[in-house]
Amino acid sequence: MERALAPRFIGIFRAAFIAVLCSAALFFAYRSINWSWQWDTSAMHYVNFLMDHGKAPYRDIVDMNMPGSYFLEGWALRIFGPGDLGWRMYDFFLLAVLTASMIVIARPYDWLAGLFGGAMFTIIHGAEGPGNAAQREEVMTVLIMAGIAFAFSALRARRPLLMLPFGFLVWLAVSVKPTVAPLGVILLLMSIPPLRRQKEAVAPYIGFGLLGFAAASFIIAGFLLRYHATGDFLSITKRLLPYYAGVGNLRIDTLILLLPPRIAFIPLLLITLILTIRNKDWKNWERQALAVTICFGAFSFVAQRKGFAYHRYPLLAFLLLWMGLEFCRAIKMQGWTRGLGLTVAAGVLLMIPGYCATIYGTKPNVVLTDALMQDLERLGGPRLQNQVDCLDMVSGCTGALYRLGLVHHSGFLSDFMLFGPAGSQPSAYYRNMFLEEAQHNPPGVIVLTTSGLAQPESFEKIAQWPQFVEFLNSNYSLDVTRICDPSNSRGYRIYVLKSRNVALTDGHLQR
Repeated sequence: MERALAPRFIGIFRAAFIAVLCSAALFFAYRSINWSWQWDTSAMHYVNFLMDHGKAPYRDIVDMNMPGSYFLEGWALRIFGPGDLGWRMYDFFLLAVLTASMIVIARPYDWLAGLFGGAMFTIIHGAEGPGNAAQREEVMTVLIMAGIAFAFSALRARRPLLMLPFGFLVWLAVSVKPTVAPLGVILLLMSIPPLRRQKEAVAPYIGFGLLGFAAASFIIAGFLLRYHATGDFLSITKRLLPYYAGVGNLRIDTLILLLPPRIAFIPLLLITLILTIRNKDWKNWERQALAVTICFGAFSFVAQRKGFAYHRYPLLAFLLLWMGLEFCRAIKMQGWTRGLGLTVAAGVLLMIPGYCATIYGTKPNVVLTDALMQDLERLGGPRLQNQVDCLDMVSGCTGALYRLGLVHHSGFLSDFMLFGPAGSQPSAYYRNMFLEEAQHNPPGVIVLTTSGLAQPESFEKIAQWPQFVEFLNSNYSLDVTRICDPSNSRGYRIYVLKSRNVALTDGHLQR
């Protein structure tokens, strides 16, 4: 009797589990549809806006993000539109592709594992708020997951041509974060032993994979050549990228504690590990490939040293898929193995209401951007074209310029290389570049925010650079100081070029 009831119970449990996962994901979509883009998205949007207005990345725009971050964002802007709703559609599209890829990967074992992984990633991602939507790590994770889905399908169906999109998608991910390159090569090499066991010709699979790598490489090279920015890109990677990689870093032990999305995940992960050890299927190449991607995700998070939640996305996605595969297998078995599988599933279910409550209470923080837009319109609006410099760390200044359609005065869209956190030595090279340009061609308006990289919100960050303070005091008058978020002292000051030195007329400085 007990054995007869078990399949029925499992069927009811699966149906309820699917209903809860889908309901939570749809709740996130409903609550977030009106979110406004912000933070890093404003920077990616604005770089594409500047490129559309004749600016060249790396040459005219001082930023260390990789080419893929720009042209993939550009594709999204053209497909989904530049507005807030388009940005939400882009985020939903990424999450849908991620979930579909997981289902393809999990299908021979249990498609529910893929739905579980994608839905839980969506819910956790949603609970982290609008600041992490359509982040570079999210895009990179989707590209890797979709590429692996094609690679697995290629070997399962014995269709070498499917290795072409694998190579292309994984190498596009390299254009977002170069650390993906070793992963792509390792996954390609890992496909050789199972092909030989199937007595398949290896060359077509490897050849199509390499062709995909080459196609993505041509797109990256074409982007740089289009803007004649290859040399400037190499200069940025040699000078600015190492500087950014060396500031604001957390200790390794702190980073390790931040690896799981919540402490409650740790016992569930340990139970999943026990299930994996009992499962002989982990010895097949697909399970081994997933293990490699989990290790890559952990390495990527720790190596970046910043501890940002979105840096965890590759690890989170593949961990959730692994958990889904193991507990779906376990609940079909007998005895205590089934009990462990149900424990993992029930534990995850118990977390979902908490994530949904967080999503319910989350609202975009665009107070600074909205206030700054009003102040810039008061100071001249369209007449400030090419006249505003932002000294900010993506807290909202470039977002205000983007929404107003104003081109930045200088190539510095962020100030982390000018004002470093405690104990760091800001870049003398970029300080000299900024100050020489400002002295030769002073901006009409300078916006100084409290935001900085790995430092408390404060206007005192400029005290690190006495030469700039002297230049500011000698040539500019303080127009307004606003604290937009009293809870963390986030705000901005606007400095206007003194009228006795210059008059602002039709967007030009008339001496």
